[in-house]
Amino acid sequence: HGDYHHSETVIHRYGTGAMVLCWHCDNQLRDQTSESLEQLAQQNLAAWMIDVIRHAMNGIQERELSLAELSWWAVCNQVVDALPEAVSRRSLGLPAEKIRSVYRESDIIPGEQTATSILKQRTKNIALPPHTHQQQNPPQEKTVVSIAVDPESPKSFMKRPKRRRWVNEKYTRWVKTQPCACCGKPADDPHHLIGHGQGGMGTKSHDIFTLPLCREHHNELHADPLAFEEKHGSQVDLIFRFLDHAFATGVLG
Repeated sequence: HGDYHHSETVIHRYGTGAMVLCWHCDNQLRDQTSESLEQLAQQNLAAWMIDVIRHAMNGIQERELSLAELSWWAVCNQVVDALPEAVSRRSLGLPAEKIRSVYRESDIIPGEQTATSILKQRTKNIALPPHTHQQQNPPQEKTVVSIAVDPESPKSFMKRPKRRRWVNEKYTRWVKTQPCACCGKPADDPHHLIGHGQGGMGTKSHDIFTLPLCREHHNELHADPLAFEEKHGSQVDLIFRFLDHAFATGVLG
């Protein structure tokens, strides 16, 4: 997709994995699929999973994760079913399953248990110590704004309803407390989306279309919106990612 790479990076989601790309490559590769992207995303996912388990078990990142630690973590977190059958067999000391090209009817053993089911059976009565070797979900931020939904709003039945701007000072005050979307420094006043058919003389876009920006980047955007978006990405993309963060952390609900 080209040799140009921008200094600003973003997290590019791909399937169940992710990778770090510059925003230019992110725009180029968005909604595209390829074997190399799939492989990289899976490698990153596996590496992240190993780091999480290793940290949960002993907090040491310098050595390899052992098979015993992996199996015990799966038992503690009740995800034994997610272990590959080959891993469960090794954990139980069972011989590796032979994969034959041709099976005879006499080779089939009815009701033979899988290694995973045996492991679950043997560990089902284990009293797990509370808060030990288990990942705790971080508490979500208290909801700042609740969005009301009115499927039968009177204006929705009008042919040409008068536009009403959505205003919520509670939400914009929270936006102001967030780090700048461009550099991570403390934000200044929240920036309302300009251009893209929003805003105008004597009015602004809805308060929901706001973005935390520091004073430097806020001035840069208003001085030359096209140059700003060329450098930092579209306002729409930045606001979309910020809204995703607000919903995901329970601020909007």
